[in-house]
Amino acid sequence: MPNNFTDRPFLVPAALAVLVLLFGFRCSRTWRVFNDTADEAVHIEAGLEFLQTRHYTREAQHPPLARVILAIPPYKAGLRYSPHWPLWTGSTPEFYWRTLSLARLGNLLWVPFLIVYVYQWARRLHSPAAGLAAAALASFSPNLLAHASLATLDFGAATGILVASYYFWRWSEEPGWANCLLAAFAFGVAILIKFSALMMLPPIAAVFFLTSRSRLSSLLSPLFSFSFVAVVALLVWTAYLFEVGRLSTPQFQPAQGSFGQDLEHRVAGLVGDHDIPAPRFWRGVLDVIGHNAHGHQTYLLGKLGQYGWWYYFPVALALKSTLPMLALVSLSLVACGLRGQRRYPLMAAATLLVVCMASNINLGVRHILAIYAFFALLASGLFAATGWLRIVALALLLWHAGESVAAHPDYLAYFNETVRGREDQFLLDSNLDWGQDLERLRRYVVEHNVTSVYLSYFGRADPARLGIPGIQPLPPGLRPKGWVAVSKAHIAGLALPNGHGLTWLKACTPTARIGKSILVYYFP
Repeated sequence: MPNNFTDRPFLVPAALAVLVLLFGFRCSRTWRVFNDTADEAVHIEAGLEFLQTRHYTREAQHPPLARVILAIPPYKAGLRYSPHWPLWTGSTPEFYWRTLSLARLGNLLWVPFLIVYVYQWARRLHSPAAGLAAAALASFSPNLLAHASLATLDFGAATGILVASYYFWRWSEEPGWANCLLAAFAFGVAILIKFSALMMLPPIAAVFFLTSRSRLSSLLSPLFSFSFVAVVALLVWTAYLFEVGRLSTPQFQPAQGSFGQDLEHRVAGLVGDHDIPAPRFWRGVLDVIGHNAHGHQTYLLGKLGQYGWWYYFPVALALKSTLPMLALVSLSLVACGLRGQRRYPLMAAATLLVVCMASNINLGVRHILAIYAFFALLASGLFAATGWLRIVALALLLWHAGESVAAHPDYLAYFNETVRGREDQFLLDSNLDWGQDLERLRRYVVEHNVTSVYLSYFGRADPARLGIPGIQPLPPGLRPKGWVAVSKAHIAGLALPNGHGLTWLKACTPTARIGKSILVYYFP
C-alpha cells in the first residue's frame, strides 16, 4: 500500500467507492434471507405514521429522523401504517419482501458517511494508506454489516456518533466557528438518529476538550456555547415539525426511588400543564431514562437478569469481534503508543465502553456499535508503520476480511472462534437470536413436507404471513408429538411467553438447526 497518493488522485476516491459499493452489495444479499427482526416493524411503522399524518405517537423512545429515512422507500411503494392492525396485514408475500427490502435499503444512506469519515480521520492521524486500511477494516466488520442490513437505528447511530466525534476532535484541536458549527450540526443529527447519542457524545467531547492542547476558555467561550446550543435546539425542533404541546405520560414506570422516577416528578412539577416546545422529544428522552431505571430482561453467560451486568459489553466485544481486529487494536496500542493525536480514538472507544457498562439495558453489541469505527482508527497506525509491523497488519486485515466473507449471510449471529458452535451459552438477543430465521424455517418445512409444526418463536414476524403451514403454539410444560421448532432465546428462558420453561429441550437432540437461532425437534 503506497504512502504517497499525490500522483494518483483518482485512487483514493475509487477505493472508497469500491468499499462502499461492496458493503452495500453484501448487505443487499441478506435482505431476502431474513424476515423482519424483532424491532424492524416498530421503526418502519413510526416512520410511516410521521409521513402519513405528520404526527409521531407510535413510540417516543426513539427520535424520528432515521425512522423516516427507513420508511420513505416502502411508503413510495405503497406500504401504509394503521394503528388498528399489524404492519403488512393482508399483504402478499411479494409485497412484504419488496417493501421490507426497500426499508432496509434506506439504512444504506449512512454507509458512505461511516466509511469516508473513518478514512478521513485515519488519514489526518497517519496517512492516506492508513486511512484506506481503516476504511477497509470498518467495511469488513461483521457487526457493522449486520446492522446496516436491517431496518433499524443502530448502524445510523454508530455513524452519527463517529461523525460528531470527528468534529468534536477537530474543534478541540482547531477552535473556530467552522468546527463549532459543524460539531453542533453533527451532534444534532446524531441525537435525531438515536437518543443514545445524548449519553455518549457529551462525555466524548468533554474528554477531547479536557485533554486538548487548546485552552478550554477558547473552546467554550459564551458565544461558541450559545451558538452550539442554538443550532442543536433548532435542528431538534425542526425535526419535530416545531411542535408545541403538553408532556404526555411515560411509557415506562421507573422503579420506586430510582433516578428516573425522581426526574419524572421534577419535570412534571416544573412544566405542569404548560405547553412546551418539542414535547415528544422530551418524552422520548425521559422514556429512555425511565427504561434504563426499569431495566430490561437480558441474558449473559447462561443467566437471565433484569438490570444487566457491568461486564456485559466487554464480554460481548470479546466474543463478537473478529480475533484479527482485537489483535490489531492490541498490537497498535503496544507498538504505536498513544502519542499526540493517536490518543483520541482510544479515548473515544474507552468512553463509549464506560458509558455502556453503566447502562441497565444490555440488549446486544449493537448498543456499542460505534466502537468498531474507533477500533479501525486505533488499528490504522500499524498501516503507517514500516517493516514487519505493516506486514503483520496486512495479514491480520486479510484474516479479518476472510472472517467477514465466511460469515455471510449470518453477520448478525457472528461470533469469533473462541465460542463458535456454543454461542447460546454466552449471549442471545440481538447478538444471536433476534427472530431473523423464520423464513428459513418456512423453507425447511416446505422442503421436508412438514404439515404441522409446534412453534415457540422469539420475534414479531407473523408465521402465517410468511406462509408456514400448520403452525400451532407450543403447549406450555408439555412435550408434544410431532415437529417442534423453538428459538434458542426461548430455550434459555429469555422473553418466554407465560414464563413457562423449555429447559427440558436442552436434554433433547435437535433434528435440525435453522440458521443460527432456531432448533427443530421431532418427537415420534
